[in-house]
Amino acid sequence: MKKILLILLGCSVYIVDAQVGNENVSYSPGTFFMRANRPTTKEYVIEGSPYTTGDKFNKVIIKGFSKDVQDLRYNAYEDEMEFKKDDELFYTNKEDNVKIQFPDIGKIYESLTYTYDGKTKSGYLVLLVDSPKFSLYKREKVELLKGEKSTNSFTKDANDYYAKDKDLYLITKDKKFFKFPKNSADAAEVFSVDKKELDSFVKFNKINFSKEPDMIKLVEFVNK
Repeated sequence: MKKILLILLGCSVYIVDAQVGNENVSYSPGTFFMRANRPTTKEYVIEGSPYTTGDKFNKVIIKGFSKDVQDLRYNAYEDEMEFKKDDELFYTNKEDNVKIQFPDIGKIYESLTYTYDGKTKSGYLVLLVDSPKFSLYKREKVELLKGEKSTNSFTKDANDYYAKDKDLYLITKDKKFFKFPKNSADAAEVFSVDKKELDSFVKFNKINFSKEPDMIKLVEFVNK
């Protein structure tokens, strides 16, 4: 499997190839850092970036793992953690409840198998609030969109490109996942709290149900 990140004229483009491997490259109590299979993909140029942690690999802290683990980055398009070994690119294997802390960028990702909207998915969520009562997660997503064909012979066709999709915010209640409430009435029902008390908190703190810092503040309030 070959390196997929190239920099061309200041724009990020990606050329993807594949390889199968099974060599353990770092100590862990499971198989998290076993070299995982990569999907075989036809080589072609894609503009933009699928990474929400930045294109470079970052130091991480994983509880129960060796301190000297591989640097990682999160590929939101593939919903995979990537690491590099000997200039080859691999995915980590998903292991439930593994929390990956990125100290330099202030993010914690948790690998989970979860059910939302009637569908069960195994993937990574950003952990925003960790609590036995209500936890708050963010699902990051990047889409691959088709480039447009040129309408004349003087311009080139546009390449396919990565585009950041809207983040999905989820809360856990009794081990079930729900979309973050859109207003005070929904929040009072989901969090099973007194609506008048919640309305007072929302009004006093000017809570915006679509802003992440306010979402965190609200969940921390109902957890008290």
